[in-house]
Amino acid sequence: MNLEGTYTLQASPEDVWSYLMDQQVLSRTIPGVERLELIEKDIYSLVIHIEYAPLIGTYQGRAIISEQQYPYHYQITLQGEGRYSGVSGVGHVSLSERDNKTIIAYTGTVTLGKLGARLPGSAAKGAAKLLIQQFFTALAEQLRTTSHARIVPVQEAERASIIKQPGGNIVVMPPSVATEPQAKPTFARAIVNWLALGGDDPEQQAQWARRVGRIGVISGLLLLVWIGTRLPRRR
Repeated sequence: MNLEGTYTLQASPEDVWSYLMDQQVLSRTIPGVERLELIEKDIYSLVIHIEYAPLIGTYQGRAIISEQQYPYHYQITLQGEGRYSGVSGVGHVSLSERDNKTIIAYTGTVTLGKLGARLPGSAAKGAAKLLIQQFFTALAEQLRTTSHARIVPVQEAERASIIKQPGGNIVVMPPSVATEPQAKPTFARAIVNWLALGGDDPEQQAQWARRVGRIGVISGLLLLVWIGTRLPRRR
């Protein structure tokens, strides 16, 4: 069973990527997810209950994220077992920016087990497309409701207020923290990408971008001091 489609989100590729890789966000947006645990780097154990025929049932398995090219592409591999059927699949997700929006294009192949051999392909494909549509709709809502808040680990937000959510907590930073100056993406991000600082880890790349931004500010101040020492003094 082949699947493909596109979805447009009102956010930058960097923001969309960070949400797609966030365990708490995925716990709130994947339809029917009952458990989602990170067992190794980029490997998740999950339990999903599907309520749509002909895929009705509870499936337990794992999802593996690979071939990451931040923030534009990654591959996801799924393996799961249900009471009457197994399911496996490989999908490719690509992000592109257009008019300050992100267009997500996905392609993939899903293979069903014994039960799938007796199912009409169009029925199973329709159920899968509906689940994908629900996921992106929930993701768009998460982006909209938290567009002015940073999702951060609780231990890093001593002065933050915490909004309780069923799938986890959203930590909203106070103005003095949330408005902390960020590195200019047009300069710092370009330097980070050019030097491959932080590898494929978005968090490390963001830290390097902030460091590059601070270095740029300090260098500018030193340049002004040097120019000041060279100007002729009035007598």
